[in-house]
Parts: sequence; C-alpha cells; structure tokens
Amino acid sequence: MPTTYLSSAIRGYVSSYLGLPIACWQGIILNFIESTLIGIYYFFPIYFVNEFHINIATAGVIMSFYGLGAIIGGLLGGFLSDKISSRIVSSACLLILSAIFFILTKLHIIKLLIIALFILGIASYGFITSNYLWVLAQCDNHEIKRLKAINLLSVASNLGLGLSAIIVSLMASYGFKNILILSSTLLFLSAIYFYLIERHSISPTMQNHHTMENVTTLPTDKIKNKKIIYLVLGCLFLTGLIVFQSSTTYSIYIQKSFPDLGLKGISFLFTLNSFLVVFFQAPIINLLSKQNKILIIGMGAFLLGFGRFILSFAFVFSLAILSCLVYTLGEILFFSVAQFVCYQNGLENKKGYTLGTYRMVYASSRVLGPAVGGHIYQQCGANMVWFACGLLGLLCLTGCYGYKIQSAN
Repeated sequence: MPTTYLSSAIRGYVSSYLGLPIACWQGIILNFIESTLIGIYYFFPIYFVNEFHINIATAGVIMSFYGLGAIIGGLLGGFLSDKISSRIVSSACLLILSAIFFILTKLHIIKLLIIALFILGIASYGFITSNYLWVLAQCDNHEIKRLKAINLLSVASNLGLGLSAIIVSLMASYGFKNILILSSTLLFLSAIYFYLIERHSISPTMQNHHTMENVTTLPTDKIKNKKIIYLVLGCLFLTGLIVFQSSTTYSIYIQKSFPDLGLKGISFLFTLNSFLVVFFQAPIINLLSKQNKILIIGMGAFLLGFGRFILSFAFVFSLAILSCLVYTLGEILFFSVAQFVCYQNGLENKKGYTLGTYRMVYASSRVLGPAVGGHIYQQCGANMVWFACGLLGLLCLTGCYGYKIQSAN
C-alpha cells in the first residue's frame, strides 16, 4: 500500500511538468537562460564599488534606475506584443540586453552607467512580458496548459537566478568583465535562436485577431473582467511591498537577529526559498488548479504577509525557517495564479497590455517597497515592518474573499 501511494505521488509530480507543446518548452528554456544571465545584475554594486571605486550610496542610486526601467519595460513589452509578434519583441529585448552587457565593460562614467542600467531594466522586463505572452499563445486556449506554463516559467526564473550566483562565484577569479562578455555572447545567441525559432502555433497577435472575429464579449463581462484585473493588480502592488523587503530590511534583520550565523543564515534562507519554489510550485498549483483562483490569490498574499509577521517572534533561527516556509508557500500560491487570472481576463486584443500592466505594477512596488520599508525600519523598528506586512496580506485576503461573496450573489 505505501508503495502504491508513493508511485501515485511520483506520477502526479511528474505530470505537473508534462503536457506542454515543444514551443512552450523552448520559451521556458530561453526564460531560464535570460534569468540566469540577468541575475548577474545583483552583483553590479560590487562591480561598481570595486572596479570604479564608486561609493555605496551612488551605486544604490545607479541600481535604482534598473527598477525605473523595469516599470516602463513591462508595459512597453506588452504593448508592442499586441501590435507585432511577441517573438520579435523578445528577440529584440535579448539583443538589447546583449549590447548593454557588452557596453558595461567599457563604461565608467556614472551618468552613462545610469542610462545603461535604465535600458537594461526596460529590456529585461520587456523580454519577460513578451516571452510569457509567446509561451501562453502556444497553449491552444487550454486553461490548464496555460497555468502549467506560467508555473514552469516561474520555476525557470527562480532556478536561473539561483544558478547565476553559483556561476558568478565560480568565475569571479576571471574578472567581472569576462563574465559580462560571456553573458553578452550567450544573450546574442539566444536572440538569434528566438528570432529563427519555428512557430508551432500562430502568434499572439494573429491569435487575438482570429478570436475576436468569432467571439463577442458582452459589456457586463468586460466590466466583470476589469474588476477582477483591478483586484489582482491591487493585491499585486501590496504583495510587492512585502516581497521586496527581501532586498533591504529582511537581510539586515536576519543578520542582526542571528549574528552568530552571519551571512550563512541569510544565504540558507534565500537558498531554501529558491529550492522550495523550484521543486514544489508546479505540483502544488497543479493540485489546486480547479479551486477558486481569486481565493488562492488572497490566501497566497495572506501567507506572504503572515510569513513576514512571524519574524516579529523569531527569537530562534528555527522560527526564521518557519517564516521562510510560510512565506514561500504564499509565493507559490500567489504569483503564478495572479498572472494567469490577469491574462485570462484581459481583452483578447489587449493580452499584452494586461500582462504588461501586471509587470509595471510589480516593478513599481519594487521601487517603492525597499524605500518605505527602510524608512519604517529606521524610525519605528523591525517589528513594525513585519506587522505592516501581515496587515497588507490580511487586507488582500479580505478583498479577495469579499469579491468572491459579491460575485456569488
């Protein structure tokens, strides 16, 4: 009997990764490559400080322009994908990323570095948006396949970002400029491959026009869809404020609370988060695929906030681990389902605009979250930050539950 249960569990796990067209997997692999290479961005502050002797405050300002570029890139990538093939937009973004990585080996003037990081943010988020659209367009209007594709795109991103840190550490002795040149070359080859890739289905633009010729959307459906999108985007922004504490207050708090562990404690928690997302996101979301999507989004946001709230009582490291586990489960539930709901409820000829808006809102919280969290941390202490995170998660859950009740009446 135990063997039967184990065999069934293994088959269920494997099935979470099966059933997608080859074209989807090509886009997922390219997403993995881009995430691995763009992950080098997180090491730019070290590069700027060590190579150009720029102070930390100035390096932080330079890095913030990547976030501003990401706000524009998400929306622009979606908008252009609605007008032309998202495959072409993705290829163009990869080419721009390749060029910027190479140019960064030659730049040392602060103003030019700011411009380069700004363009890098536009191209990175432009690629993410357009590539998502291209992959989803290969799913033949199949809801389960689309949700599975979004899961695997997210898994690929997390795996790539985790791998980038290993690559940088292994190649550090060769110099950061050589890492940039290698990344530029790989991005260039990826761009050429994506441009030449055989399309197994029609492009998102053609698919949208085809659908619009045969489907009439009622005004009441449009209003309902807009309400859902606004709800999800509102939750996304609030959730983003929680998530991006990871880049500032979270690391500082863990290091100060557990000084004996030092950077090892922070590294362990980040690694644990990535490991859990990579191995468990697809099967968990596949298991919950038939449940109410809005409630899943609300519960995911709540768990993200509650995971941070647990830190208020984390007097031992085991509670910090528990916090990470709860937070990661919220991350798994929230992001793939939120993107899926936005995509499904967008107008057929504006899928790119809808997904681009999703990226823009998320990037906005990336800019605002660390600044607000840092200010609260400094003025009121860490516990106030974690209380605020818990409150934001509860607010999202309340909004989603209220919408479910209202739509049922």
